[in-house]
Amino acid sequence: MRRAPALACAFLLLFLGGCAMADGVSVEGRASQVTPPPSVPTLPSGTPTSADPIAVLRADPLVHDKVKASLVPCDGGFYPTDDRYVDLTGDGEAELLVTLLNCPRPEVIKSGALAIGTGYAGYVYNLATTPPTQLLGIEGGGVDVIPYPDRGNVVVVFRSVWQPADDPCCPSDQTIQLFRWNGQRLVEVPK
Repeated sequence: MRRAPALACAFLLLFLGGCAMADGVSVEGRASQVTPPPSVPTLPSGTPTSADPIAVLRADPLVHDKVKASLVPCDGGFYPTDDRYVDLTGDGEAELLVTLLNCPRPEVIKSGALAIGTGYAGYVYNLATTPPTQLLGIEGGGVDVIPYPDRGNVVVVFRSVWQPADDPCCPSDQTIQLFRWNGQRLVEVPK
């Protein structure tokens, strides 16, 4: 009875393992072509590798002097900005979306918590012009300017709203505005 399992194993090895070699694997025939996975989308052609948002803001005559005076580095030498690049105008070059944030408080830095604070101004710039052209400017506390996910030509502006009983740290409400490029400028659109 021991011969039956041995013969079955030999039979399987002969037909299933016929291409195996003692010193490696034998590849027979042409390999099938495999399509690589899609890569992470890159920025549009012509996008600058980086723009100095602080220099852009300082050079812009439309930025309020009070905002310009606040453009100083935090402890540690960094400027607290959230800057993003998105082609809003469809010209193949990315626009700069920048939100200015407050410097973190020393107790937050010591605790290691990531809490820079709320934005106090947000802007959108066309970097294809010299100097860059401001397409949108929102100044005032509690602002965040971000691209709309899945829609390249839409900008979302979040604004925090403080009620009289709210602590300065914690607004109890928020408004949302959508802006779309209409071929000439960013215009507010319904949500």
